[in-house]
Amino acid sequence: MLGALGLALWLPPLAEGLPLAGQRALVITLRALVPNISGFLALALPIAMSVGREAGLNPLVCALVVMITGDAVVYYPAQSTSALVIYERGHVSAGEVLKFGLWMTLVAWVAIVLVALPWWATVGEPLRPR
Repeated sequence: MLGALGLALWLPPLAEGLPLAGQRALVITLRALVPNISGFLALALPIAMSVGREAGLNPLVCALVVMITGDAVVYYPAQSTSALVIYERGHVSAGEVLKFGLWMTLVAWVAIVLVALPWWATVGEPLRPR
C-alpha cells in the first residue's frame, strides 16, 4: 500500500534530514499510522538501518531502537488484540489507551537511553562504531 501511494520513496530521505530526536518522532508517528506491528516493523526497520548507516551509526542498534520504540506502545485499541479486548469489554476508554501509550513512549525512550544503549555498548554493539 505504501509503495502504491509513493510513501515508501519519500520516507527514507525525510528521515535522513532529521536529527535523532526527529527520527524518533517520525517512528512514533509511523507507529500511530500503521496499526499492525508487523507492518510497522517491516516498513520502519529497513529505513532505520539505512538512515543509521548513512549517518555513521550502527545500523543494528538503530533497528533495535526502532523495534523497542514501536513495540512498547499502543496508541489506540485497534493496534493490539489485548487492548481491543479490554476496550470492547468497557474496562478502558480509547483516551485511556492513548494516555497509557504516551506514557509508555516516554518509558521506552528512557529505557533506551539509560539501559539499552549502555548495555549494547558493553556487549560490543555501540551506537557509534569504533
